[in-house]
Amino acid sequence: MNNFGVLGWPLEKTYSPFIHKSLLNMTQLEGNYELLKIENIDEKNIHNLNKRLDGYNITIPHKENILGLNINSIVDEHAQSIGAINTVKSSGESIEYYNTDYEGFLFFLNKIDYDWKDKNILVLGSGGSSKAIRYALSSNSSSTHIASRNVTEDTISYKEAEDIGSEINFLINTTPIGMSHLNNLSLDLDVNKFTNLDLFLNIGYGNTGNFFKPLLDSVNSYNGIGMLICQAILSFNIWTNLNLQVLDIYDELYKLLVNKND
Repeated sequence: MNNFGVLGWPLEKTYSPFIHKSLLNMTQLEGNYELLKIENIDEKNIHNLNKRLDGYNITIPHKENILGLNINSIVDEHAQSIGAINTVKSSGESIEYYNTDYEGFLFFLNKIDYDWKDKNILVLGSGGSSKAIRYALSSNSSSTHIASRNVTEDTISYKEAEDIGSEINFLINTTPIGMSHLNNLSLDLDVNKFTNLDLFLNIGYGNTGNFFKPLLDSVNSYNGIGMLICQAILSFNIWTNLNLQVLDIYDELYKLLVNKND
């Protein structure tokens, strides 16, 4: 029996259980995938999860926090470079940390046939998902900006992002703005300034609310379901030691998910 799950808070809406249960069915493996709703993580509750589960995903707000805990673990080189974890594998006394977000992001861009090379790219938000995407984007010559409320040497303010809005071709939202429980919140940013976009990706997949509506109505746009499917297959491979080809089974999983929500 394979015991998997997803750790996060508040986890009001997630498709991860459905995707992974579908993967278990497709591979004829027995197993479960559960919601792990924990607001604050510490060594004790993570240790308990590691003992009980064979693997689990990590989502908001714990992708970065888990690295600060005193847990004896092996950190994959990509996860180490990113500074955020979205996949944990537990086997006996060995705890392994991975990040499949960055590769899932690249697989998704491949799937939609978007040529992102030499584009001007703006990422909204500087959390764990943003770090994974920035790591993925660092592999070519695209000009990438990260906008955040907390300005550092690696980020710009939302006002500065607005000032370069007309130069941006690819806009990526990694903030929780637009999720169902934050439906009425907004960023200090005028999205109407982005007049030369050819793609908008909102990695959330709940209600996008009113803030991004001008983009959704006028720009080629995607939510985060595609990237979620890609990174989920990669996580599943890590847990099961399988080698499922992401783009070979993407359409089947996507169809199952769409039919579920009809």
